[in-house]
Amino acid sequence: MSIIPSGLRTPTGILLLALGINMSLSVLKITWGHAIHSVGMLADGYHALLDSLSDLICLGGVTIANRPPDADHPYGHFKFEPLAQVAVGIFLLLTGYEVLSHSYESYRTATSSIFSVSSIVVMVISMGLQILLVGMEERVGQETRNALVKADALHIRSDLFASISVIAGLLASGLGYPKADPIVGFLIAIMIGKAGYELMREGTRVLSDRSPMDPDSITRLALETPGVLGCHSVRSRGTESRIYMDLNLHVDDNLTVANAHSISHDVEKRIKNRYPSVIEVIVHIEPFREEENHACDTGHSD
Repeated sequence: MSIIPSGLRTPTGILLLALGINMSLSVLKITWGHAIHSVGMLADGYHALLDSLSDLICLGGVTIANRPPDADHPYGHFKFEPLAQVAVGIFLLLTGYEVLSHSYESYRTATSSIFSVSSIVVMVISMGLQILLVGMEERVGQETRNALVKADALHIRSDLFASISVIAGLLASGLGYPKADPIVGFLIAIMIGKAGYELMREGTRVLSDRSPMDPDSITRLALETPGVLGCHSVRSRGTESRIYMDLNLHVDDNLTVANAHSISHDVEKRIKNRYPSVIEVIVHIEPFREEENHACDTGHSD
């Protein structure tokens, strides 16, 4: 049984929690980073602030994506999720550039951060909350198959490595190596940029209708259905949690429309039972001709 409260086991609930945690961490790290002149902690604090903005964009994406189809969007609003992913990715790339610039300036001027046990405590608390949050988001992401929740979990996991780098930079500065801190800031900038690139890549894959499913597996499943003599032109698009699909089936020429429709319904049911994330299957029925047998079996149309 999941230990996650029921109110947090939805994409909206877990993203609201992430927003609250990231806002708190950003205020804590930025305030403390200014107090001890730590570029690494400041970079991590602004990173957490951007995480908050990311959470807001994700919440907006989830809210709009869940709206039912309407006259202007007959296929639904699910693409607002990948659109939100791309927006977050762009913000992260810009943030990475800013952190990189500040780190270079600090390295050039050799500004030293002030080491203290309390600064380590701040970072340890931050890491504890991040570990808790990423575990919860990964669990909710698996249960709901929501792309934005999974993306946010991946983002926070990169934040953990950034926090470890900040601690290493503070310890090195305390030991008399002032340039270690801006080097840490540089590493964080790379991590932020990498997270932004990954989010943009995943989002653009959905927006460009990249196929999320293997057509051969669908063809094999369709051919297992009684009455199906061939299957080809299998296409799919969408996200991991919302997949739209269409395919062509060959059936006996002598079947009635009602019987052919029944076969197509059986194929649709099999696909949805095997792959719950498939929410719509459009089946095109074609009469079977002997000369097309080879083309159908290989998944190609004439």
